[in-house]
Amino acid sequence: MCAQVKDSPYVWINPHYELRILCINMLKWVGLWTLKSNTSSFLKCIYFIYNKIAVSAMIIFAVTLFTDICMMLDDLSIVTDDGCVFAGMFVVLFNVINCQCTRDKIARLSDETLNSCEELCQFSEVNLMEKLRYYLWRDKLPFYSFCSLGYLLVIALIFFASTEDGSLPIRARYPFDIRTSPGHEIGFVIEAFSIFFGVTAILAIDTIIVSICNLILLQLEILSMNFQHCSTVEIGSIIDKDNDNINKKKKSIIMNKRQQPDQFEKFFKQCIQHHQRLLNMINDLNDLFSSSMLVQMFSSTSMICLTGFQAIVVAGQDSNFWKYSIYLGAAISQLLYICWIGNEVITHSSSLVDAQWLSQWHNQPLDRTANLLIISSMFSQKPLKLKAGKFYILSLETFINIMKGSYSFFALLNTMHLEDHE
Repeated sequence: MCAQVKDSPYVWINPHYELRILCINMLKWVGLWTLKSNTSSFLKCIYFIYNKIAVSAMIIFAVTLFTDICMMLDDLSIVTDDGCVFAGMFVVLFNVINCQCTRDKIARLSDETLNSCEELCQFSEVNLMEKLRYYLWRDKLPFYSFCSLGYLLVIALIFFASTEDGSLPIRARYPFDIRTSPGHEIGFVIEAFSIFFGVTAILAIDTIIVSICNLILLQLEILSMNFQHCSTVEIGSIIDKDNDNINKKKKSIIMNKRQQPDQFEKFFKQCIQHHQRLLNMINDLNDLFSSSMLVQMFSSTSMICLTGFQAIVVAGQDSNFWKYSIYLGAAISQLLYICWIGNEVITHSSSLVDAQWLSQWHNQPLDRTANLLIISSMFSQKPLKLKAGKFYILSLETFINIMKGSYSFFALLNTMHLEDHE
């Protein structure tokens, strides 16, 4: 009995629910989610004010960064220094605003993905334990890795950035004197608050997106196996090779159950219906996050080249070098991971055509399977894609193009910097 509980698919799906709850709690901590309906009106009022303070602080910080960039356009090192942080804050703010506007839809899509995965596991007749373990690992390992990298970046930006004459850790232009009290303390609180809350928010939002994508990938793999196991001939041939001592009555029951044409047709139809459900999930996911992914692409291009430039320019200052090295690593790893997942979605959805063809449909009555195969192939011929805007597809090819663009921009900045010092 204990072994059955241990090997139950639900044991391996429940941690996905737990990770989603953790991400939602992280968003609640930074004031970006909603409280439970049974929460008192007073606490809801306090939380509403807390939400406005959190978002306002991040907006104020972004505005002060942009103002400093505009006022120091003649100094390339300062512009690129401010630009690194501003590009990151711009992505955070865009995702925060998008999350505020669509959090109910995000919650529904996340629930739909988890429920769909449970139903497919229940419907499937293949061994799923290894797949479930693998995708649970794919959810948890990146989450804890990016959390470690993200909060290491917070510490590096706030506490290990080099400061001079009482200046703040990050350059910004405030309407008051930041070198004297209480202006310095106010500026420091705004910066520390904005960076910590911004990193927490982006980690939670990105984890929700990645978790949804991984669950869709898991379902694509299970669906591919289910299509291939629609065959009755394969099971019948295996039974025929069994030892004669096996109970013949039991063999007859299994063969009758699996070899009836209506069983094949019913199973195949259910696979097609689940594929349609996955198509709707991908469309909803693109509707919610494609604009965020587009902003992420452009900002990542800027962040990678600017942080690379800063790491070289300030190479003699150890604290700044490590700060921008961590920033650069976080930007590249985050972009690479989401592009890799997008590439996996394309690859796994494309494999469904082969899986349908391997279903041994030709051993069934043609008048009952031909239409099913045609309909399923029509939908499977076009692979599922994660989009960034209307025209860009998340894939490893896109990642390579972004890296090429970042390097071109970096080379231009480096040339301009060398000309300024000649």
